[in-house]
Amino acid sequence: EESRVNFAKPAREVDEMLAQLGAQRLMPIGFGDDQDVDQYHTGFGEWSSQLYSRLGVDKTEAAADGDDGPVKPDELLKCETNQLRGTLRQSLDDTTTGQVPFVDSKLIKFHGSYQQDDRDLREERQKLGIENAFSFMIRVRLPGGFCTAEQWLAMDELADKYANGTMKITTR
Repeated sequence: EESRVNFAKPAREVDEMLAQLGAQRLMPIGFGDDQDVDQYHTGFGEWSSQLYSRLGVDKTEAAADGDDGPVKPDELLKCETNQLRGTLRQSLDDTTTGQVPFVDSKLIKFHGSYQQDDRDLREERQKLGIENAFSFMIRVRLPGGFCTAEQWLAMDELADKYANGTMKITTR
């Protein structure tokens, strides 16, 4: 019973505080329940459809050319992408661009990678009217931050063979 009292407590408290401050509610607040048979999917699906309609992004013509439409929750994305394949193969084979579409950029995160653009070149490339300089970061787990010489050489070889020959090392 205590779990019912504390269910979404921070969200409910923020909602109440915003109401006290005079915020205008766009639509009724929605809560999913992962205890339901389909977890939160039905409740979220109904609520998000109402939200998209209210925002005017529920119609196909509301999306810009090349826009993937409203962002889908990760769990739904996993279910709709042919076992996390999506259109990655076609996107990565497309030599007309250095980026992958938004849905595939979300999908590659499940494979330990993500798309980023070189923010040092962003302004210059925008002035030239060309797309950003995109690259992909690949996460490598190094327990304790250590790697063997063999592991380092393997990563270096991959960077030379499949990338621009550089490696950037960061911590989370």
